[in-house]
Amino acid sequence: MNIRPLLLSCVMLLSACSSPLKSDLPADQTYRLNPQVALAPQRLSINLYVPKVSVSPALDSAHITLMKPGFQQDFIAHSRWPDDLSVYLHAVMLDTLSRSGGFQSVSEQMLGKGGNYKLLLRVSAFQAEYPPDGKGSAAVVVGMESILVRVQDQRVMGQHRYDSRKENIPVSTSKIVEALNQALAESTRQLIQDLQRDL
Repeated sequence: MNIRPLLLSCVMLLSACSSPLKSDLPADQTYRLNPQVALAPQRLSINLYVPKVSVSPALDSAHITLMKPGFQQDFIAHSRWPDDLSVYLHAVMLDTLSRSGGFQSVSEQMLGKGGNYKLLLRVSAFQAEYPPDGKGSAAVVVGMESILVRVQDQRVMGQHRYDSRKENIPVSTSKIVEALNQALAESTRQLIQDLQRDL
């Protein structure tokens, strides 16, 4: 029995397995948010505890959501957030609220025993919308609700809703993300003002 052809076949099979697989599909582009807020007019001596942000289940993925005519939900191809939206927005909000300088500390956990306030955030809209005829410019929508709770006695100190919409956005992923960033910044600036008033 001649085993040479069998050995040759095995060597070819192994070399094929060791070569890296290549895809003809374009790689996903990761987009990031960096909402800019001015320094708060005063610094409150409180510890602001921000647990995980609640996001509508239909939006909570790493995909950038796109609403098409007829209330059809889709995603922008080959574009993504760094993580699922709830996880990513939590990190963004922690950083933005901390950079505002309006609070003694901003953290994802309670610090110490006194002066802790819990900020509950729920995002109900965070998407781009294509025009009804599929032509022209897009819009972006950000909808967010906040509840501020004093941890010591679980008293609700304030409850607010923020809705921001940007129209006439060029149909380009970078422009859409830029508009979402601006809408989030507007909502966050108003949130910080409300938190300072509530306290």
